[in-house]
Amino acid sequence: AGNEINAYEKVKLKIYFANAEGDGLTAVNRSVVYNSNFSVERQVVEEIIAGPKETDAGLLENNKAYPVMNPDTKVISVIVRDGICYVNLGEGFLNQIYNVNPEVTIYALTNSLVELGNVNKVQISVNGEANINYRESMSLSTMFERNLDLVEQK
Repeated sequence: AGNEINAYEKVKLKIYFANAEGDGLTAVNRSVVYNSNFSVERQVVEEIIAGPKETDAGLLENNKAYPVMNPDTKVISVIVRDGICYVNLGEGFLNQIYNVNPEVTIYALTNSLVELGNVNKVQISVNGEANINYRESMSLSTMFERNLDLVEQK
């Protein structure tokens, strides 16, 4: 009595990372076991921050996926309401350490979350503030929808 029960679930995710040039997206299929006390949406964000792994399906042959987000990025909250996923990240998100176009980072996050099926749009904020620009070129005040134009076809 008094102990919380941690239940774990296994899920297959499609996560997007950068291509070698940093100007497009490549999809990775990953099986993940996660603590069901947290949302699968939060797990997707955590997986993107962690970056590609050698065990990702399809990467051993062609190793074409690269990180899109600063690994020091903290996840403050991830909430889904009425098909909109609100992702609140720490300010580490604003410090890009990889040679990746801003659109690639934004749509890696957006496309990966929309793949879940219960998310149609993504609103990204930093420390609760959405009225800022990411890398001076993309306003976070808009809601992002899936963009498959950046995805490389295999």
